[in-house]
Amino acid sequence: MNITSKDVAELAGVHPSTVSRVIHEDPRISNKTRGKVISAIKKLGYTPNAIARGLKTKRTNTLGMLIPDITNPFFAEIARGVEDAASKNNFNVILCNTDDKLQKERIYLEILRTKRVDGLILGTAHLQDKGVLELEKRHFPFVLISRNTESLDKNCIAIDDMTGGIMATEYLIKLGHRRIAHITGPLKTKSALDRLKGYKIALAESGIVFREELVEEGDFRIKGGYLAMKKLLKLNPPPSAIFAANDLLALGAMQIIQKKGFNIPDDFSMVGFNDITLASLVYPPLTTIRQPMLEMGNLAVKILVNLINNQEEIQERIILSPKLVIRKSCNNFKERKNK
Repeated sequence: MNITSKDVAELAGVHPSTVSRVIHEDPRISNKTRGKVISAIKKLGYTPNAIARGLKTKRTNTLGMLIPDITNPFFAEIARGVEDAASKNNFNVILCNTDDKLQKERIYLEILRTKRVDGLILGTAHLQDKGVLELEKRHFPFVLISRNTESLDKNCIAIDDMTGGIMATEYLIKLGHRRIAHITGPLKTKSALDRLKGYKIALAESGIVFREELVEEGDFRIKGGYLAMKKLLKLNPPPSAIFAANDLLALGAMQIIQKKGFNIPDDFSMVGFNDITLASLVYPPLTTIRQPMLEMGNLAVKILVNLINNQEEIQERIILSPKLVIRKSCNNFKERKNK
C-alpha cells in the first residue's frame, strides 16, 4: 500500500496542504504543527514524490548525463567523477548511453526534460548538434564534457586535443620514425579532428610530408582500431609507428599486429590517447596521452551546479593540459626485417 500525503494529514490532524508546506519548509507553519506532521511522516514511513515536490520547488535535485559509449572506460571514469561530485552536492544522476547516435541522443534529451532534471552533462556532442543548440536557445543548464560543437564555445570542459596530438606524434618522431600512421576517432567529433590536426602539425614542423594513405578513420572502439590497422598493414611499406586517437583504438591495432606475428615495439611503435586503466595493464604497457578523467567529471558538476543555482548566465570554458605517459609500447626506429 502506498502512503500518501493525505494519510499523513489524517494522522497528524491537519489539512493535506499543511503537509506539503511542512515538506517545503514553509516558515509560516508553527513549530507545534511541524512537529506533528514530521512525527506522522516518520511513523508512516512516508516518502514525498520527488517530481511532485519539484513542481513546487522547480527542482528535482537530479542531473542527466549522456555519454556515447558506456563500455568505453574513458566515459565510465568520467561518469564516476560526475557521480561522486553530484552526491557531495546532494544531486542524483541519471545516466544514458547514446551509442554516439544523434537520434538516440535527441530521444534521451526529451525524456530527461520530461523527467524535469535540473541540468545536463553531455559527452555526446557532434560538430553540428541541433539538440545541444536547442538547449542553449532555451537557456537550459548544461555542460559539454570532452566534446565541443560548432558555434558554441562555453560551458565546456575538454582536453587540449590538438596539443595532445602534437605531443604523441612528436614523441614518435624523436624516436626516429618518419612513416607514422594515425587512426582517428569519428571525424564528426571535434576531438577527433583536433587530434588529427595535431598529428599534421607535428609532421609539418619536422618536415615530414603528410600522406593520406597513412590515416584511417576509426570509431573510438577496439574493433575500429583492429580494422583500421588491418588496412595499414597492407601498405607497402607499412608504417613503423601508429598514433591512435584513443586507447581502445590502440588496443585493437595492437591485437591484429600481434595476431599477424609482429612484435610491439620492435616491429611497430604505438601511442594511444586517454590513459584508461587498461593502458597500463596490457602487454606491452601502452604509451599514451593522459586525460584527467575524474577531474573532468568533478569540474562538470561544479560548473553545472553553479549554472543551476544562478539565474544569470555563467560562461565558463575549461581546457585541461594533456600529459605524455611513456611506457613500453614504443622503440627507436629501425629497419623492419621481412617476416
